[in-house]
Amino acid sequence: MFLNDVAIGPDGAAYFTNSNDAQIFRVAKGKHGWGVRLWADAGATIARQTGFNLGGIVVTADQKALVVAQGNTGRLWRFSLRSGKVSQVRTGGADLTDADGLVLRGSRLTVVRNFKRQIATFRLSADGRRAKLIRQQASSPDRVLTTAKELRGQILYVDSKFDEAVASGPYEVIADPTR
Repeated sequence: MFLNDVAIGPDGAAYFTNSNDAQIFRVAKGKHGWGVRLWADAGATIARQTGFNLGGIVVTADQKALVVAQGNTGRLWRFSLRSGKVSQVRTGGADLTDADGLVLRGSRLTVVRNFKRQIATFRLSADGRRAKLIRQQASSPDRVLTTAKELRGQILYVDSKFDEAVASGPYEVIADPTR
């Protein structure tokens, strides 16, 4: 298991993706304290493949689903928070190979494409079923950005140094992905 990215749901629970599989884990406080459990196993719908399976994760604008990136296939997936049912997000055939980190601000979905060194911007429907590509731009050729989060209205990107045989610090958090 390789727990990768996290999103906080409208119920206050933390939802984590498993990059080794098509699974999402839920961490929440229950009547007996904090607990973790496998929340969704989408292995029957999402084929496990070599490389990073599920990565970036966000809660949709309508707060009813999670949208998750599958980097090795370049697909986005929607998980209903009510039922756990999974379906593919319609992206119009946009290339999202190596999709990793996701940031959703309103209807604007930012997709960090790590080894492709690209940042893709989409308009995501409120329910997370459709995403329309607005633009793709190159990120710095000297960095492998893996994830991003919003802080005080600004997107911050993480350079995880995946381009090094053995990653070593200092790791950086940057505001401009093109530098």
